[in-house]
Amino acid sequence: MRFTFISSAITLVASTLLLQGTSAQQLCNGYAELCAKTYDQVAYATTHNAYAYTPPGALAANQNNDIPTQLKDGIRAFMLDAYNLPSGGTNDIELCHSGCDLLDAGPLSKVLGQFKTFMDKNPNEVISVFWENSANLTPARFQTVYQAAGLNDYLYTQTAGTPWPTLASMISSKKRFLNFIDGGADASVPWLMAEYDFIFETPYAITKGQEYPCTIDRPKGEERGMYVMNHFISGPVTLGGKTFDLPQSGAAAQTNGADLAAHANKCTQTFNKIPNFVAVDYYEKGDIFPTVAQLNGVTWNGKAPTAAPVTGKNGAVGGVSGRGVSVVVATAAAVLGFVAL
Repeated sequence: MRFTFISSAITLVASTLLLQGTSAQQLCNGYAELCAKTYDQVAYATTHNAYAYTPPGALAANQNNDIPTQLKDGIRAFMLDAYNLPSGGTNDIELCHSGCDLLDAGPLSKVLGQFKTFMDKNPNEVISVFWENSANLTPARFQTVYQAAGLNDYLYTQTAGTPWPTLASMISSKKRFLNFIDGGADASVPWLMAEYDFIFETPYAITKGQEYPCTIDRPKGEERGMYVMNHFISGPVTLGGKTFDLPQSGAAAQTNGADLAAHANKCTQTFNKIPNFVAVDYYEKGDIFPTVAQLNGVTWNGKAPTAAPVTGKNGAVGGVSGRGVSVVVATAAAVLGFVAL
């Protein structure tokens, strides 16, 4: 009898531990149904120029919420632009938009710390980053900053042409932070993967009122297993006698609403596969999350994104005083060749 009791207790404990382990893996990027899907079979809500939410009121801003808020809301892929530090140092990377004179969001080390904090607290989330290597930085520069941020254990490496793992297996291995770069990748830093070995992109230069395209823009005419569907618009603004194409915050509800669903459906039919990375500006406006859920074949969890901070009369947002519009107007008027990317 005593042996039977002990045996039953051991069985109960083992079953409990198994259930706990199963429960820990139950959701992958917020949905149980995604766990069995391979990385390339999933759609991810993506923010274009994810860092470009500061300074408050900046005309060149593409987002309203900071990266911790984006992560909390469910954004799972982030587009970042790499520049040299204004100081000339090499121990970090600056996040800027079309040049640091136009929009300077500060050092990468801060953002990587935010990613690490989120990933430490949320072990069932797979995160992707897309790098525009605007300053042609070496992979070693990225390695230095990522290592200092303590992210090495999370970094995933994929060999081009090999099958992708499931989200569940990536989560189990803890290798769930993926980084792609548009130029300059080499074997010395294998986790910094050459984007166009795996992914193609639809055109990004879309003017307000223009039809949303489903064609292969980069690499030109070369299809890959996954793709980025760029879905953000710009419009002309004249500053200091010069015309610039700037993000269209006022149109974002429509752009990210019915227009987004129609664009996703069109591209799915054109390429016979869903877009993997649905890239938008001002993600909190419109329907990015229900649209991505539909692409993934799951029922949207109903979690509404965080509303944009309210901008005060002096350009301050959320209690942070910024130089805002006046600074950006002045600098934008002086910068030639500004593009929406």
